[in-house]
Amino acid sequence: MTVKKFDEKVSLLENRKINGKYYKMIFSSAMLSKNVRPGQFLQVRINEGQDPYLRRPFSYYRVMGQRIEVLYEVLGYGTQVLCQKKKGEVLKVMGPLGKGFSGAIGKKKRILVAGGVGVPPLVFLAEKYSTDYLLIGTKSKAELLPKSELKKVRAKVLCSTEDGSYGTEGRVTLLLEKILKDRHPEEFFIQTCGPKPMMEAVIALACKYGVEGEASWDESMACGVGACLGCMVKTKTGLKRACADGPVFSFEDLDL
Repeated sequence: MTVKKFDEKVSLLENRKINGKYYKMIFSSAMLSKNVRPGQFLQVRINEGQDPYLRRPFSYYRVMGQRIEVLYEVLGYGTQVLCQKKKGEVLKVMGPLGKGFSGAIGKKKRILVAGGVGVPPLVFLAEKYSTDYLLIGTKSKAELLPKSELKKVRAKVLCSTEDGSYGTEGRVTLLLEKILKDRHPEEFFIQTCGPKPMMEAVIALACKYGVEGEASWDESMACGVGACLGCMVKTKTGLKRACADGPVFSFEDLDL
């Protein structure tokens, strides 16, 4: 189904830091909240002028009626400017954009594997669709979402930290392999979003155990609508645009 895109001016209802890593901004829009699927994204113009010139892409984190929540990390100049915006300030936002995750997966059990900035869309997915496991990997406890942000997730949530400060010590793929080893792997369907090395490791495990799945595999996005061709992804059927043909691709489609 093709979802119509909208470009709206929105007023910030909230924009605050919620842990050692993430900020959360909230705004309301009847148009930008229509028919949104987890995994889709928004293109945000930080300022009215040309500084910064390009919009920044952000995943939908949560949609409740017309209320939209976005989690983001300060990674560069654009997000540094954004985090200083106050309640009532206006942003220009375009969305919903891209291809989201599959909601219907038949009788398979859903495992979500999230890391870094890939956590928000998978929390959204776990809140919207029946999910068995949500696996979250971070570098340390300080980066984990507060428990209040996960209260609507009914899946079994397992966490790993690279420094061992919370949950299982090590990479999140340790949690994934334990689940696949201990059960019948063909029963599962994996959906993942996060740093590329993490997703590559997830896909390698899926291949090892014969599990199907999807990955949100984005590249640097400039326009967000497939016009600039700056976010090309290698697939087995040729180059595709992450922003328009993705960012969600099936494991079997990706040419890694």
